[in-house]
Amino acid sequence: MASTPEPEEAELATLVAGMAHEINNPISYVIGNLNELAAICAAMADTLARYRDELRSRGDDSATRMGDIEAKLRELGGLALAEELLADASEGARRIRDLVRDLLSVSRSSHLISAPLRIDDVLDQTLRLVARPLAARAELVRDFAATRPVLGDASRLGQVFLNLLTNALDACAAAPGRAHRIHVRTRDLARAVRVEVDDTGAGIEPGERARVFAPFVTTKPAGTGTGLGLYVSRRIVAAHRGEIGFEDVPGGGTRFWVELPSIPGAK
Repeated sequence: MASTPEPEEAELATLVAGMAHEINNPISYVIGNLNELAAICAAMADTLARYRDELRSRGDDSATRMGDIEAKLRELGGLALAEELLADASEGARRIRDLVRDLLSVSRSSHLISAPLRIDDVLDQTLRLVARPLAARAELVRDFAATRPVLGDASRLGQVFLNLLTNALDACAAAPGRAHRIHVRTRDLARAVRVEVDDTGAGIEPGERARVFAPFVTTKPAGTGTGLGLYVSRRIVAAHRGEIGFEDVPGGGTRFWVELPSIPGAK
């Protein structure tokens, strides 16, 4: 069963989807071409090094001429500068791509394909997506005790849980030098199912707490994150008639929780 968005939301979704299509196509070409240029720069650097070594072994003035060529390259910044500029341009292009993706998620978050589902199944699938980075940064503890199904969109809820897990991983990475644990638990409430994602990371500064779910707000280092993940997550949860929030974990870290209405009478 699909929920029907309001006319204004449907118009916004259509507009954003069109813009995303118009932006994503050229930005994909830009990213692809920048990757090719980076490979060419790497090949040029390797080729120049091989020529230099070969000319030096000859013992004639060829090595001097090669040195002149390299000096001219250095005046322009050298291949190292070219590689740095390409890396910056590639990162900028990827940020545009990610921003468009997240804006598209905002426009679609109220349009759900709802079906009965088990939250634990959605979490299992999401945890598989982050298995490698999670294993590298923290110990995973599962405590799945929910038994009641909910009515929801598995893809959209998976996006919420992916955002929460990714943020938990980033919080652990921001507090290096100690072992970390991410605890994912589910349980039944009287009329809902609750999901909790605990981390032992850096926590949320008091001055940032009021803006956690605001759009374009992020505490991550510059160049990472669009600041839309939690904003999108809150919209998706609200479209499911649920609630999302966070609280401090005793001993340090943060707990994000999601509560979704369970299907009455279902087991």
